[in-house]
Amino acid sequence: MMHAMRFARHLEGWQPGLLAILIAASGALLALPRAVTPEDLPAPSVDERALTQVLAQDRDRAVSLAPELEREVAGAAPPTLYDLRALGQAIRNYGLADASPDRDELIVKRRNELADAVLRARHLGEEKLLALRAYEMGLFLREVRRWEETRVESEDLKALGGPFIAMLERNGWLRNGRIVPDEKVRAILFKRRWNEITGLTQGPFALSFEELRAFYRFLLTHPSLVSGMQGDEVDCRAIDQWRLRKVNELAQLDPSYPADLARGVLLFRLGAHTAAAEAFRNHLVKYPEGPHALRARNYLLAALEHAEPGL
Repeated sequence: MMHAMRFARHLEGWQPGLLAILIAASGALLALPRAVTPEDLPAPSVDERALTQVLAQDRDRAVSLAPELEREVAGAAPPTLYDLRALGQAIRNYGLADASPDRDELIVKRRNELADAVLRARHLGEEKLLALRAYEMGLFLREVRRWEETRVESEDLKALGGPFIAMLERNGWLRNGRIVPDEKVRAILFKRRWNEITGLTQGPFALSFEELRAFYRFLLTHPSLVSGMQGDEVDCRAIDQWRLRKVNELAQLDPSYPADLARGVLLFRLGAHTAAAEAFRNHLVKYPEGPHALRARNYLLAALEHAEPGL
């Protein structure tokens, strides 16, 4: 009996030790590469705080311009502000023409009028034009929210966003009456369109780095159905080919994005297993360690299993 008690004392505390060994062994097994079918597309990393600051700056610009526009309406503002209001009106006229059933007849004239208005307003300086864009963006976002409540496409919404609702429907971004882009992405979509129709796309008018990241994150998560429509059917291969083009665009803008990993996933889906394996290898050469390394190794093994012999 005494011998048994002494032996038992030697085993005291063995359970926690065994548990630690099992956990360590499990971790080692999980860290070993194993073939996993590539599925998850890495999303661009967005600094939400920086993105919020950009939108807050736009709101501040809009607030600063509103009193001046109101004084101009009352005849108390300096005459130079007339060119800014004229530009705002030209943008609205263009939007209405763009959303009109008679678009082809109207749009060329409105485009020329808008180009002239931009030239006349440039002397006011970039900050005034940025403030106008921010002011109109605030009105646009308000009208989009009103549409969500009423399902009525107001004249202001057409003037400020053109065929915005039709664009959402066409791209598959309007589902069960719900607009898929959130408020931040809506603001980015507005600014992109405003820049394109005015031709003011460079310098301070260009989207910020975080806005671009957020824009591409949205596109990769919610690809345009237009890219994959074959009659009434949706071609998933065509959509992944479209995604692949967007990944390549994003790689040019954001070198930190794991583009090779994303390319590998999409190429695997498209059946290009040899090219997918090469993409995963390229990722591991650039990032042998890091948050995506194990996933890339797992995906590489899966791609090699399907690739041509001798790769």
